[in-house]
Amino acid sequence: MARRWLFYLALNVLVSAATMLGVLYWWESTHQSAAITVPSPTMFPAGYTTPLPTALPSPTPKKYTVQSGDTLGSIAEKFGVSIDDLVTLNAIDDPNVLAPGTQLVIPASVQAAQPASNHPTVTPQDGEAFPWPVIDSVLSAGVLGNEAVKIVNPGPNADLTGWQLRTPSGAEYVFKEFSLNERGAVLIHTAAGIDTSIDLYWDLKAPVWRADDEVQLLDAQGNLRSVFVIP
Repeated sequence: MARRWLFYLALNVLVSAATMLGVLYWWESTHQSAAITVPSPTMFPAGYTTPLPTALPSPTPKKYTVQSGDTLGSIAEKFGVSIDDLVTLNAIDDPNVLAPGTQLVIPASVQAAQPASNHPTVTPQDGEAFPWPVIDSVLSAGVLGNEAVKIVNPGPNADLTGWQLRTPSGAEYVFKEFSLNERGAVLIHTAAGIDTSIDLYWDLKAPVWRADDEVQLLDAQGNLRSVFVIP
């Protein structure tokens, strides 16, 4: 009887131990914390701020008024665009017919040609005065009573006799006998008036200059000396 009791006692202990081990194993497997992956922070230099995206400004189409003597080719060259672009954008039926006063839209995706430099376009010859007179500005373009081209002389005294001031249409003001002093300046007025040492008059009845016009100054031999584009 004692042996049987000891057997059942031992069996009970084994069953209890096995049950306890099973419970512990289940608990551990179901309550173990899962590994959490933490992303590494992005490192920036001190004082760095993330730039916000910025939108580039949309280019604004430019308008140009056709003048007498203009061709699509000359306008295309002036603004750095193709003739085909001008024809397409402005719905031009006949590219060979271009009436003065017509407003053309210049393609917005193309930058207008930059004003030409006042650097000489001819090489100074031996004994030739340099630097020579250049176009400094155009005053009150489009207003006959005030319109004038200012020419300055950064170099020594210069004889401008026979020099020419030329418009995009080909009209020319030709200097009569005239000398411009060192560091001097002279205004070429479009309207009528009496010439002086600092003011010369073209004696025209209408203004000749407009925005975007290219003003050219040529010497007596027809060499291009200075170019100015009216803003």
